Amino acid sequence: MNRNIPARLERLPVTRFTWKIVLLAGLAWFIESLSIGSLGVVLDPLKQSMHLTANQVGLLTASSTLGIVIGLIPAGFLSDRWGRKRILILGIIEYSLFTLFCAFSPNYGFLLCFRFLSGFGMGAVFPLPYAIVSEFVKQKQRALFNGIMDACLSVGYFIAPLLGLLILPHIESSMSWRLFFIVSSLPILYAYLIHIALPESPRWLVKKGRFLEAEKIMQTIEKQVVDLTGNPLPEPEIIYERPTEQRVKVTPLAPWKHPYFKRTVSRSLAATGAFFMFYIVNTYMPVLFSSNGFSFADSLLFTAVITAAAIPGKLLNGYLSEFLGRKMMYFIFMGMAGVASLFFGLATTAVSMLLFACFMSFFGTGTFPALKMSYAEQYPTLLRTTGTATVEAIGRFFGGVVGSYAMPLILNLKNGMTIGFYMVAAVAFVAIFVELLFSPETKEATLEQLESAAVNK
Repeated sequence: MNRNIPARLERLPVTRFTWKIVLLAGLAWFIESLSIGSLGVVLDPLKQSMHLTANQVGLLTASSTLGIVIGLIPAGFLSDRWGRKRILILGIIEYSLFTLFCAFSPNYGFLLCFRFLSGFGMGAVFPLPYAIVSEFVKQKQRALFNGIMDACLSVGYFIAPLLGLLILPHIESSMSWRLFFIVSSLPILYAYLIHIALPESPRWLVKKGRFLEAEKIMQTIEKQVVDLTGNPLPEPEIIYERPTEQRVKVTPLAPWKHPYFKRTVSRSLAATGAFFMFYIVNTYMPVLFSSNGFSFADSLLFTAVITAAAIPGKLLNGYLSEFLGRKMMYFIFMGMAGVASLFFGLATTAVSMLLFACFMSFFGTGTFPALKMSYAEQYPTLLRTTGTATVEAIGRFFGGVVGSYAMPLILNLKNGMTIGFYMVAAVAFVAIFVELLFSPETKEATLEQLESAAVNK
């Protein structure tokens, strides 16, 4: 019966248990987005308080992303070795503590260091929620629930500027950004909730040979579902044989070997296009509006509206990708976001800037549910978080670190906004081309079917 655990998971109906897993994973992203979004919110008072140059702003905005990039692959590898739950808890504690330390930075150097170290902890959190959801939710609902979970991320980005509106205008700039970092570190308490409420993945436990633990968790889940529905569960339709991917040696380099090399390259390029647009929209919008003559309060309000536009985008993307497929949704959403970026580069009024920025957020950030679920689906269970962490690391490095550092330098050029957002659009269009040519479609297949198709190529 242990080998049949994937089939037993696939037959489970949607109940409060399903929603508990999705919301617990989504809350991890929500609290992380508060921490990431905090920098964009406090960037203006930080520039005034510390008298930062464009180069220092670029380094600061890129520092946490660099920490994420460096932390991603070790965290993904350790998650495949030690389990999803343990690494998720450690990551939440680490980045919350260093976010708190940011509030007490005596100078720019300490702030840069603490921001980098908080990002290192974030690297443990980013690849895990969609790996967890993919291993608990049945095949025809993975992207749909990932859309709901990913919307929690955008809710955090939406709340960050609203918190800024409540805190920053009423406190002297040298203290306001410190208070905001303190508020952003409070989710450390969430680590305890994960400890008591989130079960370890039975799929992963079976692959590690921990059959008794997997069976105990599976029986608890099945009892909860039967109690919630009042109906007995149907018999599993398929009994899986010992999975072939156990022959794969799990190392940090495994995603770059056959049969996963092409998948890793194509997913990484697709992730770069989406992350480049995401980081520019979420980090630089307050500065862009304020530099165009709008008040700081209005800039934060505009940013809240823009980040909120991603929430319905993600829900729509997750829903439609179950019917149209992951590749088609990436083509539609990133294509529309690229066009919006071209128009934003030429915008001159508040209305036009707000409109095209909302389109970039709705479609550009909205592309993540199908994208993230697709790269969780590309790899077998024993390699899932190592593979997804590798893709995220590359996408965030080129889209977040390189892009975030370069953007303030480009904006200082003549016609800098036009040049910068034309570059964002160009990266999006290249990523679409690679996606259509090289990425396999993964919708409506079980994780085990996808594993078998990859290994037996």
